[in-house]
Amino acid sequence: MSIQEDFRKKNKPVNVKAVFDIVMGFIYLVMGAVLALSKYLGLEITFPPPDVVIVFGIAAFVYGAFRIFRGVKTYNNPS
Repeated sequence: MSIQEDFRKKNKPVNVKAVFDIVMGFIYLVMGAVLALSKYLGLEITFPPPDVVIVFGIAAFVYGAFRIFRGVKTYNNPS
């Protein structure tokens, strides 16, 4: 095995799409949790109505979990 082959094995390229999915997933996850729990955190959001904010927060949380799942799946199985 040459030095160049050894270097390539150690420094495999990072899958940018997977990392982006994971980072954006965490952002959506946190944003969704804050919106869904805004009533209990003391945040007063007047528009849209509080029920809509909670539903949107739950949807953002679920979407964030999906993005993290997709990012981890892509990172482990690049194709």
